[in-house]
Amino acid sequence: MPNRNPRPPLSTAFHALPCRGGTMACGFSFLGPPVPHAPWNTRPGSALVDDVTPNLIFSEEIPTRNPHFTGRAQELRILREQLKASSPSILVQPAQALFGLGGIGKTDIATEYAHRYRGDYDIVWWVRAEHEDRVQDAFVKLGTRLGIAHAEAQRDKSIWAVLNELRTGRYDRWLLIFDNAVEPEVIKRYLPEGRPHGHVIITSRERQWRRHTKAGMIEVTALSAEEAVELLRKRVPQLASCAEQDDPLTQQADRVRHDDALRLARALGNLPIAVEHAAAYLAETGAPVSRYLELFEQNAHTLLSQHVDIDYPHAVGATWSISSRQLNDDAVELFNLFAFFSPEPMAEELFITHGGVIGAPAALSDVLNDADRFRLAVRQLARYSLVKRDGGRNVITVHRVVQSVTRGQMEIERPEDCGAYRATVHALLAATNPGNPDLESNDAQYDRSLDHLRSAGALDTENVELRQLVIDQVRRLLLRGGHEEALRLGEDALRVWRATWGRDNEKVLQLSVEVGNATRLMSRYKETLELNQDTLERLKRTLGDEHETTLLCANSYGGDLRALGKFTEALELDLKLLPLFERVFGPDHPRTLNVRNNLGADYRRLGRFPEALEEDERTYELRNRTLGSTDLRTIRSKDSISVDLRGCGRYQLSLEVAQDVISILKERTGAENLDSLNAHKSYAVALRKVGRYEEALSESEQVVRRYSAFLGGEHRYTLRASINRINDLRVTDRLREAEELGRWALELCPDIDNPKGDITWATTVNLAVVLRSRNRPEDARALDESAVQGLTDIFGSEHPLTLQATANLASDYATVGDIAVARELGEELYETSRLVLGEDHPDTLAIGANLSLDRRASGLDAAAEELRTEIMRRYAKALSSQHPIVLITRQRGRVNVDIEPY
Repeated sequence: MPNRNPRPPLSTAFHALPCRGGTMACGFSFLGPPVPHAPWNTRPGSALVDDVTPNLIFSEEIPTRNPHFTGRAQELRILREQLKASSPSILVQPAQALFGLGGIGKTDIATEYAHRYRGDYDIVWWVRAEHEDRVQDAFVKLGTRLGIAHAEAQRDKSIWAVLNELRTGRYDRWLLIFDNAVEPEVIKRYLPEGRPHGHVIITSRERQWRRHTKAGMIEVTALSAEEAVELLRKRVPQLASCAEQDDPLTQQADRVRHDDALRLARALGNLPIAVEHAAAYLAETGAPVSRYLELFEQNAHTLLSQHVDIDYPHAVGATWSISSRQLNDDAVELFNLFAFFSPEPMAEELFITHGGVIGAPAALSDVLNDADRFRLAVRQLARYSLVKRDGGRNVITVHRVVQSVTRGQMEIERPEDCGAYRATVHALLAATNPGNPDLESNDAQYDRSLDHLRSAGALDTENVELRQLVIDQVRRLLLRGGHEEALRLGEDALRVWRATWGRDNEKVLQLSVEVGNATRLMSRYKETLELNQDTLERLKRTLGDEHETTLLCANSYGGDLRALGKFTEALELDLKLLPLFERVFGPDHPRTLNVRNNLGADYRRLGRFPEALEEDERTYELRNRTLGSTDLRTIRSKDSISVDLRGCGRYQLSLEVAQDVISILKERTGAENLDSLNAHKSYAVALRKVGRYEEALSESEQVVRRYSAFLGGEHRYTLRASINRINDLRVTDRLREAEELGRWALELCPDIDNPKGDITWATTVNLAVVLRSRNRPEDARALDESAVQGLTDIFGSEHPLTLQATANLASDYATVGDIAVARELGEELYETSRLVLGEDHPDTLAIGANLSLDRRASGLDAAAEELRTEIMRRYAKALSSQHPIVLITRQRGRVNVDIEPY
């Protein structure tokens, strides 16, 4: 970016978004310094709007209302009528699409509508819709405002919870505005239906919305001549009306002003963005219209002699050229720089905080290194309507049309400067990287760059630091639950990087690891395994076995093994990885603690609960010390401890820990997120295990309902909660409901648990217990036999799940009268359980209690009584004296053993 002395005219300086004053007739703002914020409940020529919902949820993304909004009465009337249309046959209001050229005023009409009719709604929410990721951001933020989903923990899940709330929840009067929507098929997925008073407005350059969404179509064209004239005369002092005076000379002067405004409007083609820019220039400089028209003709001629690949009339470009001559050097540099960012808001901190470390060319570096000069330049750009500055949020916005034409002109006039500006943008974005995506406290800094990565060309950048930011963004999105967004960004970048840098490049391999994590979280297990195997092999060959990236990939590969049910292999790998992570990262590093966490999961899946408990307690202690007690990873470790304790048979302590987890999560994130749901599911099981059956039933009912709303009725997590609920229904004698739920779950298993795993067999066993309780032991035995075989094939005969299934199979045999087989099976099972689970484990005691019944039925009274006495003595330590299972055993009843799926 060489110094320009004298500086050539900047033929593309312009703006199509509001200044603080809001929007003009088409809905554009312009003219001089920012005007005061207008009260939301006023509009020119209208009464105060007093009937506003007291607790209205109003998006901060909605542009400020322009108190000088003029015209567009027909478009607003049609929009209002079509949104409010009603008849007995209308159950869902179709979306209304405002379509037309860029810069024609679609956004501004939607903005005016949002402010003018906000009193009709409980929610008015703005959705930046050019990219699906930004659509998801908007719903995540809405979920946070509604208090029904906490997006920073589980982005993907919270989006669907918000949509479900809009469809069926307590808010039935809402307005969603999808601004600058590009892909109808994508937006269609985010249109909530089911509410006659729920309204959707779409602004777009596309014309295909009716085909995809059945939307009403409202075309937005140029202003009428009357509207353009009225706007110019309102906003430009030298064109202001003076016809109210009776003086003939004054009236003549007024006609001249009107004619001048009409000539200018016609020259501009009544195009809103051109009218806006001309008005801003005239108001700021006080130049006569005649002089402006001379300049306009000169610049239009220049533009017509060039070939700029844009779809906008040359009249628009001509107006931009005129204003550019009034800008100082600082403003010109900033304006050109802004053109290479995304049209999404740009945080001022991005420039002021990092301007001194990027090595920008001298002219640009000077303004970036001086906060006062930077703000003065931005204010000058705002006065000429070239940018919009939101002082409340400290963000700057440039209209996408402005950016597109600016870049196009620069590529023709000064192509050598384009690379320098783009490199500066890349350096600025790279400098925002706080360097640790694992820390939630860094999210605000990462948010500043996320919206700009694609538009700024970050995916094909040569800037190594910017490529690291892309990698870190993918990881951060994964950690916050934005699995789909992370996968899209990661796969797109990986495709470009492999083609440019090769598959063995270090950054390519680092990104491959994160993409592997994303594909696994999207349940693409075999694909993930293949990717991680290839990546791990390349890392070992190029970087060595103990390089950080190699270790991270190996850790991810362990996740693949667990996902595919290869638990022993996963355990062996994690045992090898832990000392390597401790040596390379340090024993307290979050990455090392992730390996410890995985070890606990390995032991737990293998049924080795004491070892799982020891590992999880150690992980919790380290996470609590290094991350804090309210960090989600710390809380998850504590929740794992609760599960381990149940596996060890320590039910009361498990319940107490589960209660602590729920309390911490409630204070930290509110009621609705995946961590909270999982914790409440665990709590419901803990309640049942200690014998508080009615409370467990109530809790599990709420949990299943919330899972269904949050994830859908047929999600894996919803199914697991439902499987636990089968047991709660059974122990409270709701056997018919328990059987219905069990059969529903079993039918769903092939779609979710394939190949068959613990979910399928837990469902099978729990349903079998219900059938035996309903006096259908033969049906129960058939199910239990298949479960025992299936679990043995996966885990072996001594795994706790296999022992639980076998215990129920023994009860089946006893119930059908085959006492000899039941006792033989029980004798072997009891000894195995004592060795595997321990003599005081409640499952061991249940097996022993049932065995004492089978011994007595076989005529072995002394042996039966001896065993029963021993069991009752041990029950006194394991469970309370009034626990339902203890009471059943005391009454010589048979004890059922249910399964909690992992």
